[in-house]
Amino acid sequence: MAAKKTKKKKAPISAKVAKKTARKAAPKRASARKAPAKKPKLVKHEIVHWEIQAQDPARLHEFYGDALGWDIDANNPMNYGMVASGGPEGINGGIGGTEGSASRVLVYAQVASIPAILARIESLGGKTVMPRTDVGPVIMALYEDPEGNVMGLIEPR
Repeated sequence: MAAKKTKKKKAPISAKVAKKTARKAAPKRASARKAPAKKPKLVKHEIVHWEIQAQDPARLHEFYGDALGWDIDANNPMNYGMVASGGPEGINGGIGGTEGSASRVLVYAQVASIPAILARIESLGGKTVMPRTDVGPVIMALYEDPEGNVMGLIEPR
């Protein structure tokens, strides 16, 4: 006895059209998605100076000289203790007085335009503590980040 061949039922034409339409529509949906906008690449501003602001700078000149072997040169009208890094990988810094009632450590980044960076900092939730100020040897500003840390900016002359 010969086996009967069973014919495969053909899908109705409307089902075929629906499948083709669905296949074609899927890529359109995928291509309709837009890629997320890229953030503009920011300039990385290097750290160029650190500073310890103290109630008694002379005491800290002696302390850090003895503790870490730093050569501190405070022979200037402001008695600001300039600290040479002592190596090619180090960052020079200083030890000076503070205008406030508390001692603090500051780190300074060099920027091309202090007003532009302060505007960006404020737009991100920071606060200007000291606006762009020419203090003689440098042009600087201080700001507070959203967590209350005070940092500095230095603008080249």
